[in-house]
Amino acid sequence: MTDHANSHSTSAPGSGTAALAAAGHSSVLHSTWDNLQGQVFGIVLTSFGVSLLRAAGLVTGQTAGLALLIAYASGWSFGAVFFLVNLPFYVFAFRRMGARFAIRSFISATAISLLADLLPNVISFASLDPFAAAALAGCVNGVGLIALFRHGASAGGLGMLALYVQDRFGLRAGWFQLGADLVIFAVSFLVIDSVALLASLLGALVMNALIAFNHRKDWYVAH
Repeated sequence: MTDHANSHSTSAPGSGTAALAAAGHSSVLHSTWDNLQGQVFGIVLTSFGVSLLRAAGLVTGQTAGLALLIAYASGWSFGAVFFLVNLPFYVFAFRRMGARFAIRSFISATAISLLADLLPNVISFASLDPFAAAALAGCVNGVGLIALFRHGASAGGLGMLALYVQDRFGLRAGWFQLGADLVIFAVSFLVIDSVALLASLLGALVMNALIAFNHRKDWYVAH
């Protein structure tokens, strides 16, 4: 496989679209601008979602959840931890999903690392119910990640692995990520209290359900 964005490409423009249409796929050709605006949109939404979680003292799944746990326990910057935790996954993405996808994901994850640390300086919340914050963050993060996925990128880490598993084995990315999230939440009780853990589980369920129901390989194919 050469590239996530090109994993469904064909040798001739007309024949590729016809083949995908015959198989029940919707093929969409993205321009550079299409992918750029979609990637920026996904970065901003995902960063805002992480800011909501941090303000409410919650966690999430995937690499962002692992980074939040480490940041809470150590006092280190979320952005720095998130950047470092993602590094091994770029090697996997480069080898299995292509340079273009790996580079776009690196840019997205690095931008999220920076923006998520910046946003608390310009946005604050006087009061946040943990369950409301979790549900809203789940929606925001879910839409943000779908935007990244549909424009040939990811937020790094487990998101890249989830996309590979979906394309290679047909297991929807959202359900794969939910399984990985349960492992992360299993150790979260060491860092956060039970109410925060339950709220965090709600947020992860909302986010991964949105991805599973709305990012399907047989519904949308971008190039």
